[in-house]
Amino acid sequence: GRTEEIVHDINGWPQSLVGNDRFHGSNLNGVGVSSPLELTSSSSFSGLQAETEEKVKHYGCICWTSVIIRSDQELVEKLGCLPWDQEENSDDQCNIFPLEIKQDTPLRVLHRRSSDTRTRQILSLSARRINDHWIQLRMATSAGTYVKEFCHGDCGRTQPSISSLLG
Repeated sequence: GRTEEIVHDINGWPQSLVGNDRFHGSNLNGVGVSSPLELTSSSSFSGLQAETEEKVKHYGCICWTSVIIRSDQELVEKLGCLPWDQEENSDDQCNIFPLEIKQDTPLRVLHRRSSDTRTRQILSLSARRINDHWIQLRMATSAGTYVKEFCHGDCGRTQPSISSLLG
C-alpha cells in the first residue's frame, strides 16, 4: 500500500520505541504503523511543510451577497473570473486569476493560532448567478487558503475577497 511520512514532535518520547521494528497497531480500515520509529532533525518537518504548501485544493461554495447581481455577465465582470459554463476557456481576457491574496489569521482561529499575514493564491475561479442574492463559485487555491474568509472578507482581514470584489 501507499505510505506517507509523518513527522511529530513529542517531548519525552520513550527511547525504547525508537528503532523498534514491531507492529504498533491498526484500525478497522487496516491502517497501521509497522515501520520503525526514527529520530529526525527539525528540518524533516520543514521539508514536509514545504510539500504541503505547493498542493492545490479545489472548492465549491454557494454564497449570499447583499449586492444585487442581475446577470451572470455582471457577476463575471465584478469578480474578473470565468463564467461557469466556460471554465475550459482559460484564455479569457477578463480573467484576473491567478490572484494573490493577503490573509491575516482569521478571527475564528485567532484564539489558537498566532496572528500572522499569509500570502495565498486563488489559482482559478468560475461563478454563476443563482438569483439576485445567491451565487455559486468553483475555485482552485493554494494549500492553506482560508476559503470561507476569502468569500466574506473576515472584517477586512482578507484582501481582496469575494465580498470586496462585488462591492
